[in-house]
Amino acid sequence: MFFAMNHITVPVDKRERFEEMFKTRARAVDKRPGFIKFYCLKPDDGDTYIIMTIWESKRSFEDWANGSPEFREGHARSGELTKNPPPITSDMKGYHVIAE
Repeated sequence: MFFAMNHITVPVDKRERFEEMFKTRARAVDKRPGFIKFYCLKPDDGDTYIIMTIWESKRSFEDWANGSPEFREGHARSGELTKNPPPITSDMKGYHVIAE
């Protein structure tokens, strides 16, 4: 099992729109082979959200992330939040399950 966790720093003035975009997401990733689950995590404190997807394997994640039609559909609105300062920053990290 593979967990992809995108740590996204969202400035205060963009948080409401950011949250709305994820609440109304396209759900295109849900159709991908190997996809298990999606979470958008809001911080209790601070400005870094986590977008977490769970996959059967790292390969399944990479197949989706490397330009699949579902990836493009799911990210079609992302330009709304990145075109004007202050910027939203992103730091993607991957994790493999070693114990449950």
